[in-house]
Amino acid sequence: MQLVFLLLCLFVKPAFLLESQRAKLIFQIGAPVMPAGQTVQMYCMGSFVVNNYTWYRLNQTTCTAMNINSNFLTLLVTIEDSGEYACSGYYNGTVYYSNRVNLTVVERLSNVWVSSTPKDLVTMEGQSVTLYCQATSHPPSVIWSWSRLDEQGGWQDVGIGRELTLSMAKESGQYICQAYSNILVLTQQQQSPSHTVYIVYFPMTGSVYAGVAGLVLVLLAGVLLTLLLLWLWRQRAKERAGQETLATNSAPAKGFTGPAKAPKGRSQAQAGDEGEVYMNCGETNQAYSDLSPAYMTGDDTYATLG
Repeated sequence: MQLVFLLLCLFVKPAFLLESQRAKLIFQIGAPVMPAGQTVQMYCMGSFVVNNYTWYRLNQTTCTAMNINSNFLTLLVTIEDSGEYACSGYYNGTVYYSNRVNLTVVERLSNVWVSSTPKDLVTMEGQSVTLYCQATSHPPSVIWSWSRLDEQGGWQDVGIGRELTLSMAKESGQYICQAYSNILVLTQQQQSPSHTVYIVYFPMTGSVYAGVAGLVLVLLAGVLLTLLLLWLWRQRAKERAGQETLATNSAPAKGFTGPAKAPKGRSQAQAGDEGEVYMNCGETNQAYSDLSPAYMTGDDTYATLG
């Protein structure tokens, strides 16, 4: 019996010590599922004094060693940090590997707020107002919902979806939107500040229709008058341009001196030889400038050209 116990101690004790000296990886800060932008700290723990630590990032095909010689791994996580992690410790000539832990990082659900189209503070009944639940970032799976403040001061659910369309006066009031996400064990939810909508009831009687029709006619007449004035202005501009062109074409060309004058003293015979009719005034008779009857040479004749 003592021999059997001794054999058990020889074979079982080393295996027990090996298991007890195995490194253990735990989350010191954070959890296996975390939103992006949060801090995660993993702790590589062992029951022995480790001389050197190594951290590993694992996926389905590769195992990447991280150059971090510490028993803590701290990450400000992003979506790309999702995956499996492990650590190892070097002790007394032996490397001890930890268990694997899986880290899943999901998109963070940011603060939400309400915007509207149109942005007018007051809308007439019959015209639609669309409310949008806005968020800077959110996970791929989100449940959007809407609530309206009732007369008793409580919030009543009025719609599901990221948009809410209103068009009736009785739908005026304060609205909020909520965003809810649950991925694996991580729950995120946000609620917007209240957004007030005013929809005014405006009855369309016969006189109102007549007034609207009159306003439309006035606007139409104004447009037609503007087009007519524009057309007249263009016509006048064309006429002025045509007149300027005609004046330019009628002016003598630059450097053109007009018909040549006959040289002084050229005789009538010389002019006749060239087939021209030439008249020359050799002297100035008083009769050309003084129309007194005393200078008349005949009936109704003062002088003749020689």
